[in-house]
Amino acid sequence: MGRRLSAEPVGVPQGGKELRAVVIGASTGGPKIVENILCSLKPDFPAPLAVCQHMPPGFTEAWSERLDRSCSLRVKEAQFGERFEKGTVYIAPIGKHMRLTRDQDGIVAISLDRDFADSLHIPSIDILMSSAAQAYGSVMLAVLLSGLGSDGALGMLAVRRAGGHTISEAPESALAYSMPGSAVEMGAAAEEVSSAEMPKVIRDRVDGKFWSKT
Repeated sequence: MGRRLSAEPVGVPQGGKELRAVVIGASTGGPKIVENILCSLKPDFPAPLAVCQHMPPGFTEAWSERLDRSCSLRVKEAQFGERFEKGTVYIAPIGKHMRLTRDQDGIVAISLDRDFADSLHIPSIDILMSSAAQAYGSVMLAVLLSGLGSDGALGMLAVRRAGGHTISEAPESALAYSMPGSAVEMGAAAEEVSSAEMPKVIRDRVDGKFWSKT
């Protein structure tokens, strides 16, 4: 399940390694797919999830609340300083960049700021994924779904270079393929997966089920 891509940058994980965090990025065409993924995951899902979905201002809070009512996992709009813990999905609020930071005691928490810099999108998928790569290294999973543009491709590349695993949505199911396609062109995606297969593949990868060694 899932289409393994030919590009093999250094750091691709092998089977048997459980992943401890999941970051999902999406834009145009993404909300329905994100909802399907989150509501397909069981309450015992063993890793926290961070979601960056490009939306108009004011939409992420209501969307988080609706997902929380529909899904088995707790879903909430992320707040500054809270711990990033399993059993919860943290939605990046519109208008702030969301980062994951690990302190000297090994605790991962959420940071939110209004560092607009040159970002086209706020929050930025690139910024979230890059911070997660620093916080988790080889034990994280990055997923890039349907969207226009290229936000997320550089962030996924950072995850892959850190040894984490990366998945982009396959062209046959993506409403807008330019965003996941950019990650594939850059060599940032380890595999392509259709939206229908995505929930099972995410669970398998988090559980340490990768491809057989060749």
